[in-house]
Amino acid sequence: MLKFFALPAFCYFLLLCKCYAQEYNSVVISEIMADPSPVVGLPDAEYLEIYNRSEKVVSLKGWKLVTGARTSVLPDSSIAPGLYALICLSSKAGLLSKYGKVIGLTSFSLTNEGLSLGLYNSNNKLVYSIFYTNKWWVSEKKDGGFSIEMVDVGNPCGEGENWITSVDKSGGTPGLKSSISKVTRDSELPFVERIDVQDNGQLLIVFNKRMDSLNVVAGATIDLPGRKIIRKQLDLPLFHILRLTLDVSLLKDQEYSLSIRNVADCSGNLLRASVHRVGLPSPADSGDVVINEVLFNPRDSGVDFVELYNRSSRFINLKNWTIGNIKTDGSSAFNLITSADLLISPHAYLVVTTDPKLVKEQYSSGLQANFFETSALPSLPNTEGGVILRNAGSGEFDRFLYSEKMHHELLSGYEGVSLEKVDSDVSSSVTGNWQSASSVTEYATPGYANSQRRLENPEYYFKIEPEAFSPDNDGQDDFAVIKYKQHPAALLGTIRIFSVNGRLVRNLLRNELIGTNGEVSWDGTDEYGQLVPTGYYLVLIDCFDNFGKSIQYKKRVVVARKNG
Repeated sequence: MLKFFALPAFCYFLLLCKCYAQEYNSVVISEIMADPSPVVGLPDAEYLEIYNRSEKVVSLKGWKLVTGARTSVLPDSSIAPGLYALICLSSKAGLLSKYGKVIGLTSFSLTNEGLSLGLYNSNNKLVYSIFYTNKWWVSEKKDGGFSIEMVDVGNPCGEGENWITSVDKSGGTPGLKSSISKVTRDSELPFVERIDVQDNGQLLIVFNKRMDSLNVVAGATIDLPGRKIIRKQLDLPLFHILRLTLDVSLLKDQEYSLSIRNVADCSGNLLRASVHRVGLPSPADSGDVVINEVLFNPRDSGVDFVELYNRSSRFINLKNWTIGNIKTDGSSAFNLITSADLLISPHAYLVVTTDPKLVKEQYSSGLQANFFETSALPSLPNTEGGVILRNAGSGEFDRFLYSEKMHHELLSGYEGVSLEKVDSDVSSSVTGNWQSASSVTEYATPGYANSQRRLENPEYYFKIEPEAFSPDNDGQDDFAVIKYKQHPAALLGTIRIFSVNGRLVRNLLRNELIGTNGEVSWDGTDEYGQLVPTGYYLVLIDCFDNFGKSIQYKKRVVVARKNG
């Protein structure tokens, strides 16, 4: 009889476990009200909204909410499939009760600037985590009264791109579907933002997004020739940092090559292969790290950036380095780049900005892997000012006094145009060593070689590759790419396409500032966006400087569409 009753009891236990699921991402934080004051329409109460995205009832008994360094145990409760619950301070629970289920905590606080949040189940296993920042609120709603909402609860791996400031007239939607709800599936590949040497025996790989913990630790292939990786650990709760422990410490003054293959992010996007230079940092000598490019008058809604360049053959740690400005009264204000380790590789670039994603959006050719997000940059006036770079000991490494008058005189406007250093070996104080970035590069080159840089032993040319192309969108030779190297910097260029009978077909460039090295593509269309007939075409290239000196190149290209 005992065995007879044991079987139903065991089945009941299985059903109970199935009913109260506690899987990863089964429950997500779907709304954050960090600053309810001044009140817009909702009560003056901070809250988190959680959502059960599973198909099962979830028991919250023994669950923990981690807000920064504070851990709170949730009271015995449950949340049904597809429903919401609000977490707030116990004393504020009454204010929010009309919006649905409320879970009150004796200790609960959210910071306005940003905070790491984590939900852990009764087995202390992470269920969901997110790190929000005040940049997720639109500027006009940052002063308070508005929540941020998860746009797509079906995309729990999403971070800032999956959150919006509520557009509801009350300032939020507690207990309800987000005010803007749409599919935001992530298809962008992950990349390595930087690799830091924690100590001689440990490396930190910092990814730009949340990674798949199982893949990164057990599935991906990571090699460092000459060293064995004896341990891999992905930092919780944000899954951005992978710690590698080596069997033997790195040697000083030696460069290593770290290979990363088949690493997946939380959404399953796969980085097939990536190779990175690593090494132990060395003290920086004067002149090793210089200011290489500055955007001080950004486009509408844009942000400033300062690009640094490591002229040396050493890895240099920028921990506790600062960037300062020069005010009209001669005084300066400095901001810390970072208090964490931040290595810049030999002969590498680093763009320091407050919003890397926005810089990438406005300058699509920017190399985002060389961007670093700092909490604040000093104010850089749009017309004239200065930038100072100091090391951790407050020693001045570089100083650049800029003015919009240093831009090319034939530019129609200066907004969104950076100033680039022509020769990194020449002092930043030499005014003639700075030029406006090329129009071909969208007027800035964040994270890679300057468009107006001086070329070492250059071979000057204009050439077209391929000389015959087929613009039929089959993925092969769909564009004719006009590549060039020239001297000096700051030349203006016009590139026109003519038919064999001399008719103007397309203006690719019209008296635009071009760099010493670049490329322009032709997609085989005319001025009206229509594909041109097959045949031979003349590419006429005119370059001239401020003094009227000019040079002309003539090239031939063949359009050979398969459909004739």
